[in-house]
Order: sequence, then C-alpha cells, then structure tokens
Amino acid sequence: MTYNFYKVLTVLNYRKLQEVKNMKKKVSKLICMTLILCMLMSINVFAQEGNLGNSETIAVEQSEFEKVIEEILQIQKSNPMMTEEEILVTMDAKFDNAKEARGISEIWNVLTDAEKKLCIRYPFDALKVNTARNIATEQTERKFGHSGLGDRSDAFRHGIWNAEMTILIGAEKAELFATAHEDKDTSGMESDGHTKEEHKNMDLHNNSVGRRIGQENPNLSEEQMADYIYELIHQEHSEFVWLNN
Repeated sequence: MTYNFYKVLTVLNYRKLQEVKNMKKKVSKLICMTLILCMLMSINVFAQEGNLGNSETIAVEQSEFEKVIEEILQIQKSNPMMTEEEILVTMDAKFDNAKEARGISEIWNVLTDAEKKLCIRYPFDALKVNTARNIATEQTERKFGHSGLGDRSDAFRHGIWNAEMTILIGAEKAELFATAHEDKDTSGMESDGHTKEEHKNMDLHNNSVGRRIGQENPNLSEEQMADYIYELIHQEHSEFVWLNN
C-alpha cells in the first residue's frame, strides 16, 4: 500500500515537473516573439525616419504638408482675430524642435518666412503649390534621372514647377510663392562653385519662363507639360538658363 502511494506520488510529481517545463518553454517562446517584433518595429521606424531623400518620400511629405495647413486652419478658427504675424509666431513656437511632430516640424521649418506667411494667407493655394512642387520633382527625376543643382535638370524643375503652379492657382499667386521660395540669404557659395546670388537669379529667370509657359498651355497634362518643357530646354537657343553643363 505504501509503495503504491509513493509510486502515485512520484508519477504526479513527474507530471507536475513536465508541466512546469512546458510552461517555461511557452514563456520563452513568447518572450522571443516579443523581442523579434520589437526589433522589427524599431527597424521599420528607423527606415522611415532615415528615408528622407528618395522619391517615395514625396507622398509622405504631401501628407505631412496637409497637416501643417490643418494646424494653420485650426489656429485661425480658434483665434479669428490673430494677425498673420501672430499666427507665424505661434506656428514657429509650436514646431520649434517638436519631437512629437517631427515630420510636420521639418517641413514647416524648411520654409522661408515669406513662404510661411503665404501659407497662412493662402492655405488652400499652398496645398496646390506643394502638389506642383511634387510634380516637378517627379518629372525631373523621370526625365533626367536626377534632380541637380545649377544644371539643366535644375532649370527644368523650376520651369515645370512654375508652369504647374500657374495652371493650379494662376500666374499672380504662382509668382508670389516662387519668389518667396527664393527669399533667403544669398551670401556665400553653393557646392557647385557658383555664388548663391547667381543661383537665385537663375531660378527667378526660369520661374518666369515657366509661368509664361503655363499661361500659354493651360490644357496640357502633367506628362505633356514635362515633354514640352524638356523639348524647349534642349533647344539650341533655349529661353531657360543654367550654370553647369
């Protein structure tokens, strides 16, 4: 009788031990799976944060730019008596190294003060300006394989940007936004060896040519406009100018 009792007790203890071992295995697997998921999420976030230079960023930037405009509209709605200058100060303070809104902060802070004021004054037109900018970048990379500095691709980018802006918001406002974009410090040199002042003059000239093309060809599609300006920019006596071959 005693022997059978101890035998049963031994069997129960063995089963208990096996259950504990199985539970430990399950817990270990859960911990491993959790660690793997955390690592994958970290890698994904790092890739998104570091991927600021490729063409896929365009759609994200457009989305983030819309959030910038939403912030402006919310401030205007909540404070209808605020002046443009006061809204500018409020936005600058809100997005000064704002870690919780990194994408929005980066886009807002890269704008010139003149561009920021136009975004506040014409928020819905600003969205179209950004759309035109994205079209210009995409078409430049499609046509030239890169988006350069001071070269023919640079001239093309400014030309088509202004042409598309003119179609979307009219030549007058297109000129305001394009000129505001160039309202920055022009002292010193660019990386291509030309002065910043030379680059500004080049951009302002090509902007003007682009707006005229937009006025004269309002019914061209994005692809047709890109083809047309690409053809013009490769003519022997092109109206467009650039600094580097």
